[in-house]
Amino acid sequence: MELNTIMDEMKNQVLLKADHFTKIYHPTVAVNDVSISIEKGDILALVGANGAGKSTLINCLSGVVNCNSGEFFFNGQAVDLARYNPAVARNIGIRVVHQELSLCKNLTVYENFYVEQSQNIKTGKQWRKKAQIMAQNALERVFPGNGIDVMAVLGALSIEQQQMVEIARATSDPNMKLMILDEPTSSLPAEQTEQLQKYLIKTAKEGITYIYISHRLNEIMAIANRVFIMQNGKEKWQGTIQETNEEAMVKLMGEGISQSDEKAVVSDKLPDINQNISVLCNSYTTKKLRNINFEIFGGQIVGLTGLEGNGQLDLLQDIFLKAGKKIDGLNVKGKVAYVAGDRKKEGIFPLWSIEDNQIITKTANYSLFKCLSSEWVKDSVDYWYDKLHVKSDGKKALITSLSGGNQQKVLIARALAADADIILLDDPTRGVDQPTKNALYQVFHEAAQSGKLVIWRTSDDAELNFCTNLFVIKNGEIVGSFEKDKVSHEEIIKLSFKNEEEKNKTSEKRKFTAPLFSFAFIGMIAIYIICAVKSPLLFSGYGFELMLVGFAALSLCAMSQTFTIGLGHIDLGVGNFCALINVLCCTLLHDKPFVGTILLIASFLVYPLMGYIIYKRKVPAVIVTLGMSFVWLGIALSIQAMPGGECPSWMNIIFYSETPIGNILCYWLIGLIVVAILVYRSRYGTVLRGFGNNPVAMVNSGWKQSKAYISIYSLAGFFALMAGIFTSAINNASDSTASGTYTMLSVASVIIGGGYFSGGVVTHFGSVCGAVILTMISVLLGLFSVSTDYTASIQGLMLILILSLRLFKRKESKA
Repeated sequence: MELNTIMDEMKNQVLLKADHFTKIYHPTVAVNDVSISIEKGDILALVGANGAGKSTLINCLSGVVNCNSGEFFFNGQAVDLARYNPAVARNIGIRVVHQELSLCKNLTVYENFYVEQSQNIKTGKQWRKKAQIMAQNALERVFPGNGIDVMAVLGALSIEQQQMVEIARATSDPNMKLMILDEPTSSLPAEQTEQLQKYLIKTAKEGITYIYISHRLNEIMAIANRVFIMQNGKEKWQGTIQETNEEAMVKLMGEGISQSDEKAVVSDKLPDINQNISVLCNSYTTKKLRNINFEIFGGQIVGLTGLEGNGQLDLLQDIFLKAGKKIDGLNVKGKVAYVAGDRKKEGIFPLWSIEDNQIITKTANYSLFKCLSSEWVKDSVDYWYDKLHVKSDGKKALITSLSGGNQQKVLIARALAADADIILLDDPTRGVDQPTKNALYQVFHEAAQSGKLVIWRTSDDAELNFCTNLFVIKNGEIVGSFEKDKVSHEEIIKLSFKNEEEKNKTSEKRKFTAPLFSFAFIGMIAIYIICAVKSPLLFSGYGFELMLVGFAALSLCAMSQTFTIGLGHIDLGVGNFCALINVLCCTLLHDKPFVGTILLIASFLVYPLMGYIIYKRKVPAVIVTLGMSFVWLGIALSIQAMPGGECPSWMNIIFYSETPIGNILCYWLIGLIVVAILVYRSRYGTVLRGFGNNPVAMVNSGWKQSKAYISIYSLAGFFALMAGIFTSAINNASDSTASGTYTMLSVASVIIGGGYFSGGVVTHFGSVCGAVILTMISVLLGLFSVSTDYTASIQGLMLILILSLRLFKRKESKA
C-alpha cells in the first residue's frame, strides 16, 4: 500500500515544464509557442508528421539548440535558457537518443560509453576497465543476450547493434531523470524492440521519465501513457493514451491519408509480370552471400527480410553495383536506381538544393554533354514534390534545411524520377511518418503496376504485407520464401532466429584485426633490410645513427600532422614552421637567449590560436594553415636570408650528444613517440579522437569543441616545435627553406602509416614508420646508384602502392 502511495505521489510531481517555447530558423518557425509539461514516471509519446517540429523541440529541451523565447523548469528548478547546453542538460539528468546516431564509429563500444559518461568514471587508473564493465552491464540490462563485444570498434558493428549501443549508453547514467528517445526502434528488429519496450515500462514505474518519438503508432499504443501531437511547429492535441487510437492520431497529424487507404493498397490485384526486366541469381556466391537462387521480374515488389546483418543489404548492393556487368551467377536486366538507407552518409548531397538532389540520378544516366531540359526538370520536381508532400521553403532550398523524413522523400523521388526499371530500396521508410508511409506504399505499388521491379529491404515487419514476394535471408542464404497473402510472420521469425544462439556463441570470439600501421611497418622493415643487405654498415649502431639523423625531424613533423589529420584537418604550414624554429634557435636564441626564448614561445602559442580561429570563425583549416605557412617563411627569411647561424651548445648537449648507450637523440625520439601515443590513448585523447570522427556527437555529449580544437593544435604545435629544435641540434645551423618539403612529406607519412583524411583514424607509430620509409627511399636509390632526382617520384609511387593495398584489403573484406 505504501509503495502504491509513493508511486501516486510521484506521478503527480512535475519533472519538466516548458512554457511558450519558440524556435525560428528564418523564415521557418520550427517550434511555435509550444508549452509542454511532463510528470515523473510518464512515458510521453511525441507524435507528428515529418517537419512538424518534433526534433527541434527535443533539441531545445536537451540544449542542442537555443530557443528564441520561452521558460524552462526542470525538477522544480528554473533553467537559464541563455546558458543552457548539452553539458547542462546532462548535469541535471537529461539524456537523448537521437534519430541520427550520436556515436563515434572510430572508437570502441566502451570508449563511446566513456565519452558520454565520463563524469561517472572520474577516479582510478582503471578507467578503461570501468567503462567496459559499464558498457557490458548497460547492454545486458536493456538488451539481454545481445552478443555485442564492448571491445569492438563501433564501426564494425551492424546498424542494429549500433542502435542498441546508443540506447544502452544513454541508460547507463545513474543520475538520469529524463530520457528522450527519437525513433529508437527504427533499426531494431522485433526481439530487441520488445526488450526495449519492457525496459521502458519497468523503469518508468521506478520513476524514470521518457519522451518517446516514433512513427510506429502501435508501439506508442503499447507503452505510452500520454500523447502530445504536433503539427507545423505547434501543439495540435495532447491527452492520455486512453483518449485516442492509431486512426485518430493519423487524422490529427493532418496529412489526409487514412488507414483505410493503406488497406486498399494491400487489397489491389497483383501486377502483371514484365519479363523484360529481371534479376536472376543462379547459385550466386560471394564472401557474405551463399548459393543465392531466385528469378524475379518487373511487376513484383520483392521484400528482403531476416535479422539485421545477415546479407540482405549485401544482396541489395550487389544488384546495384554489379548491374550491367558479367558476373557469375548474377544477371541484371534493366536500369537500376538505389535509395540508400544511410541518407546522411550515402544519400544526400548536403551543399545542393532539393531540386539538384532529386535529379542527379537522371543526370547521371545521360551522356556527358547532354543536358536535361529545364521544362522536364521543373515538371519532374514539381510532380514528386507534391506527390510525396515534401515540406520545405521551396525547391531551391538546401536539402539540409529539411527534416530527416523529408530528406528521405527527396531520395525516393530521385529514384522514381530517374525512370529506372529496377528500384532498390534500403529501409526507405525509416524515420518517416505514417501518412507519408501510406503515400510511399501507394507509389511503390504504382511502380510495380507500371512494370518496374521493386526490391525492398525493410526493418518494419508490418511492411512485409505490401510485398508480392518475400525472401528470408539467414547467414547469407535464402532460408525461406513467401508469396503475397501467404506471409507467415511466425514462420519468418522462426526462420530468422534458427540457430541464433549458436551464432551468438561463435560471435563472442573477436576476429584479429591487423593494426592500422601494419603495411607501413612491414614496408619500413623491408626497405631497411634491403638497404642493410646492400650496405652492411646499416646493421651497426653507427649506421643506424646515420639513418636516425635523416628521419628524426620529419618523424616529429609527421606526429604533429597526425594530430591535425586526426581532427579531419590538414596543416599546410608545418614544414615552414619547423624552418622558422630552426632559424630562431640558430640566430636569436644563440645571440640573444631571452629574446629568442620569448619568440619561440610566441611562435608556439600561434598554434592554439589557429585552432581557436578555425573553430570560432569556421574558416577551413587548409586556408588558415596555408596563410600561416607564408607568414612562417616570411619571418624566417627576414631574420636569416641565407643559410648559416649556429645552434646553442647547450641544445647540442641536451638533444644530440653521445652517451655510453648511444646517441641521446634516439631516446628523445622514442620518448616523444611514447608521449604522443599515451596522449591519444588517454581519457581526453579518446575525446579528441571522437571529435575527429563525429564532432556533433561529442558536443551533444557535453564536450566543448573549442577546447578540443585548441588542445589538438597545441599538441601539433609542440611536436612541430620539437622538430625545429631537432633540426637545429642535428645540423648545428639553420636554413629558412630546407624544411619546406616536410609539409607534404608529413601528410604522406600519416596516410602511409594508416591514417585517413576524413579524421578520427590515425596512428602516431604508423606515421613515424611512414616518415622512415620516405626518408630511406633516397638512401635506397643512392645504394643502387640511381639519381636522387627520382626521389620524389618514388616516394609518390610508394604512397600510391600502400594506399592501393589498403583499398584492396577493404574491398576484399566487403566482398
